[in-house]
Amino acid sequence: MAGNVQQRALDQRGLSTLALWMGWATTSITAFVVIYRKADVVNFIAHDQTRITWIILGMFALGVLVSLIQAMKLTTEWFRAYRIESMVRAKGLSAVNPRKQRRVVDRFIASLKLILSQNARPDLESLVEVEFSAQHRLSQFVALLGNLMITLGLIGTVLGMTITMNGLHGALGEIGVNQDLLIDGLRSAMNGMGVAFYTTLMGSVLGGILLRVFSWITDTSINGLQDLMLRTCLVHASADLEPSDARDVHALEAAVDGLQQRLVLLSQAIRASREEMDLLRKDAGLAYRELQALAEDDPVRRLAVSHAKYALQVRPGLLARMFRRRGQG
Repeated sequence: MAGNVQQRALDQRGLSTLALWMGWATTSITAFVVIYRKADVVNFIAHDQTRITWIILGMFALGVLVSLIQAMKLTTEWFRAYRIESMVRAKGLSAVNPRKQRRVVDRFIASLKLILSQNARPDLESLVEVEFSAQHRLSQFVALLGNLMITLGLIGTVLGMTITMNGLHGALGEIGVNQDLLIDGLRSAMNGMGVAFYTTLMGSVLGGILLRVFSWITDTSINGLQDLMLRTCLVHASADLEPSDARDVHALEAAVDGLQQRLVLLSQAIRASREEMDLLRKDAGLAYRELQALAEDDPVRRLAVSHAKYALQVRPGLLARMFRRRGQG
């Protein structure tokens, strides 16, 4: 009972990554709505002719999607890691049976057991870094998107200032000459200032703050998983890392457990086969009785039986006449 309560508590701890991600996402959405509504960013994005803000929004959406998928996968990794820790604490490393190795922690245990089966000395720190490197690269990809968004914001600032300078230059040339062209030049200059302001705001807020925090959340979760697996191996599986009697005992216990599970499966299969044979025997008996009943009710069969009885009755007379004819001949 105590073990089940402890396991449920550990499973609740495994939700910390996803809970932290969702908390930051909620805070980000709230801040985005408040700030961007006051700055009228949505209206500017809809009429942005440079399309830089569209690119920034697209990269932000991609980064959030990748980070969310990674956070969900890391949550399942935490659940499995805590399960592995409980099994190693109870019966050693040999009690862990890596599944289809879809999870990083299962691949780590499978690699570690392969190294131990070859009587080699494992380098746990290097192994855990190699196995978790793909997750680190995915987290770094989200951070890279944030840096690219900041760069796009700076490019938008330069582009907006260029548009502003060109608009002011055209407006100054039309002072006292053509009021319509003067107004068009000032309007172009104001649009350029809007591009410079909004791209800087979106790049710095969405990329420099929000995506970087998302990347930090997942990267911290990966580091925590690495620490948990290292601690599990060093503290609870230390006897399995070196050739010893305790390691042999753990391996023997794991083999016995596996044999017991196979025996249970075999007994279940035999029981199921016996039940199927009983059902088949009952079905065969029922089918035989049904065929027998149909045969007794068949008029053709009754006619054949009557003819057979008649043939048996007249057969002695026929034989006697045949013998008399042969004697006379």
